[in-house]
Amino acid sequence: MSTAPQVAVYEDIICRNYRATLHGTGNTTLTPPESNPCKSEAVQGELALVIGYQNTFDVLPGLVLSLPYGVLSDRWGRKPFLYLSMLGILLGEIWVRIVCLWSSVIPLRMVWLSAAFKIIGGGDQVLIAIAMVIVAEVFSEDERATALFRLQSCVQIAEILATPLSAYLMTFGPMFPFVLSIGVIIVGTIPALFLPETLRHAKGKQVDRRSPEQDSESEQSRPPRKQSVLQDLTRQVREFTQSTRFIWADSNICLMVFVMFVTVMSRQCTNLLMQYVSKKFDWSISRASLLISLRGIFSLVTYLIIMPILTFLAAKHLNLRGKRSDHFLSKGSGVLSVIGFAAIFLAPTPAILIGGLVILSIGSAFMITTRSLATSLVQPDHAATLYSAIGIAQGGGTLLSGPLFANLFRLGMHLGPVWMGLPFLQASLFFAVAVAAVWHVRLGPSPANDEEQDPLLS
Repeated sequence: MSTAPQVAVYEDIICRNYRATLHGTGNTTLTPPESNPCKSEAVQGELALVIGYQNTFDVLPGLVLSLPYGVLSDRWGRKPFLYLSMLGILLGEIWVRIVCLWSSVIPLRMVWLSAAFKIIGGGDQVLIAIAMVIVAEVFSEDERATALFRLQSCVQIAEILATPLSAYLMTFGPMFPFVLSIGVIIVGTIPALFLPETLRHAKGKQVDRRSPEQDSESEQSRPPRKQSVLQDLTRQVREFTQSTRFIWADSNICLMVFVMFVTVMSRQCTNLLMQYVSKKFDWSISRASLLISLRGIFSLVTYLIIMPILTFLAAKHLNLRGKRSDHFLSKGSGVLSVIGFAAIFLAPTPAILIGGLVILSIGSAFMITTRSLATSLVQPDHAATLYSAIGIAQGGGTLLSGPLFANLFRLGMHLGPVWMGLPFLQASLFFAVAVAAVWHVRLGPSPANDEEQDPLLS
């Protein structure tokens, strides 16, 4: 609900300041050539920078804190850190609204400080990682990808329903749905209060796989209960290092973390989609926002219909199950993403751009299948730590991609209409690298063992 109104509110504030600057100079030669100065290169360039750097700063807490929070959630449980993440996100969103409501006093770039609130809980990266860990812990390997698809489908349903509603509410002014979205966030946190703790289930699965000798060794290596603060701190640092060693010791896991890094860099350029379409085809922000609903519809069809059918066919006709099925589907959806981004860049008309967006939406399954594939490569009780490492990789990708795509968009506007979609060309190249990396993941020689790794839950 807040995506399009936020862009519109930012654009209005920047445009108002730009008009005041032009009026203050008294120099008519500075009047922009466009009939609508809000679509001028100066305004759109500043808008891209504000949004790009906001996205960059917002991921900094998650980049620094994802792994520590992940390790701690492997020790203390998922729910406490889920609650902390939601609290930090809510406070950050409230701060952004405060800046916009008092933009005549507070500079718009102060929205960048919303990242400071996300130190509480680590922000979006930690929240998404823990939510996916909760799902991954209660499903078998064969069922995990389908479960994650269903979880992601909730996001697509929200896009499908909320975006047209937001476009309608923007007729009363963009600030109305922008502020109203805070209430939606608060209501959305209520179901989390009733979630069960899934860490015990994950550890139970791990204990079932251990031999009695391993259990005895674990008991002997358990630290004494009473320790000094320094000893406890030293032990936690050592365990933190040991708990993340499995990531760097396995080339396949390293490769998957790299894939997540490159992929999220590509996906971040979709944040410019509304601004790009609004500028290129002279659409209003509310009209351009309907593309989000279109993307959500085809993504939902992909998650709920196309991918389950492909998973079934891969198992039945190609004998691909579990991680081998994820590997196969990842390669196919990755290729579609490359084509989709390239089509958006080349699109001379709205129809071709929409076609590219549809292809890109179908290829969005790449993020789910690769995450499921990475999960199958580690022990169940290491899932949160792995997902936190993925969160750090994605945070690093967002950290770099925000300023990168903002400046590529500015460069594209300067070079002319043909190059305005330069960020989408760069995203297509990034995705090509990610697909090549997935192609080089080695799953081992014995497919017969896949079905034995995680029995179905009774």
